[in-house]
Parts: sequence; C-alpha cells; structure tokens
Amino acid sequence: MTTEHDDKMWFLKDLDIYEGVSEKAHCLLAPTSIEENFRKGTQIYTPHTPDNNIYVLKHGEIILYHSKDGKRSIFDTLGPGSVFGSFDPHQEKPTHFAETTKGTLLCVTSLDEFLKIVQNRPELILSLMQKMVRRVQDYEIKIRSNIETASERVYLELERLQKKRQSSFVGKLIPVPLQITHEKLAEHTNLNRVTVTRSIKKLKDDGLISVTDKGVIELSK
Repeated sequence: MTTEHDDKMWFLKDLDIYEGVSEKAHCLLAPTSIEENFRKGTQIYTPHTPDNNIYVLKHGEIILYHSKDGKRSIFDTLGPGSVFGSFDPHQEKPTHFAETTKGTLLCVTSLDEFLKIVQNRPELILSLMQKMVRRVQDYEIKIRSNIETASERVYLELERLQKKRQSSFVGKLIPVPLQITHEKLAEHTNLNRVTVTRSIKKLKDDGLISVTDKGVIELSK
C-alpha cells in the first residue's frame, strides 16, 4: 500500500531538480517537507509578510509578479516541477508576490531545512544552479523584448511562454497548449489590454499566430 511518505517520495524523484539525486537524499528531504493545497487566487507570499520557505510546485500554476498602484506586472508563470521562494537567508521578506491561478498543491520546506539537506549534496546544488541559470536566461529574454514594438513584444512573450510549457516537467510528457487571456498577456507584457488585443489581431493577420475557438494560441513555425 502506498503511504503519504511514498507518494511524496515519488513526486520528489520525478521533479527535474532532483534528477540523479540518490535515494538517501530523497529520504532525507521528504520528512522535512509538508504538502499544502491552495485555492485559485491565493497569495502564497507577499512583500509585506516575512517568509523563509522553499516551495516546490506539484500541481497547478503560480504567477510571480510586482504590483504598483493596483497594477500587476507578471514576470514569471510557473508550472509543475518549479522551485521558488526565498533563497536568501538574509532577506526577511520576499521582493514580489506569488499567487495561484488555479487549485494548486505545493511541497513546502523551510529554507534552513532545505540548506541542511543540500549543503553536503553537490548533485542537488548543481541541479538547482542549472535551473536558476535557465530562469535568469528566460528573464533576460523577457527584458530584451521590452525594447520591441507592441506586436513584437506580444509575439516574443507568447514564444517565451510556449517554450516554458514545452520544457516543463509536464510538457516533456504531454503537449501543453498555450492558452492565455488578453488581460493576463497585458500583465505579462506591461501593455494595456486594448494594445494587446490589437497586437493579437495584427499577428493573426500577418500569419504569425493562429487562435482556435477554444482560445488556444499556436505560433507559426
């Protein structure tokens, strides 16, 4: 019979960050983490409250964003297998918001416990570093797109989101369609909704994208 611990072990082993980590390391990690379910629209943490946890996304989706005067600017959307949280032990509060966009299941470990586990396990540190490097590269692409025209900016963001889905843990197993509202895309690109809608129309007219009746966006090869 599968126990709660066994199920958590299966999850940890199937995440790309833990690929190649020994069974002993998994056994050390699982007991220190807890699983928590969150409803859609739940703020996991904010810049206003201290938080020193490391989160691993098991099911669902998380957006990371900044907010000023009620306007959100999303800088990342995370899918299953993603690791996020406060990796700086000297930083008491997060610098951004983390919020669920659907029902979400997270594995939560305190930073202190996480550091105890990885400090003597180079393979886990290397995996984490590689993941962070890919994330920084992804952020650089997003920042560079800000100098483009509105339609180019929208296209580059759609392309970036599509690549993230394809390279995610789930995306490596099954096709993950790119489906995003104009309002959400506006938050991703720091454009207003009207500009995004016009840009989507232009991209469709130019044959660069197609949109199905269900709102799935496909980029032309």
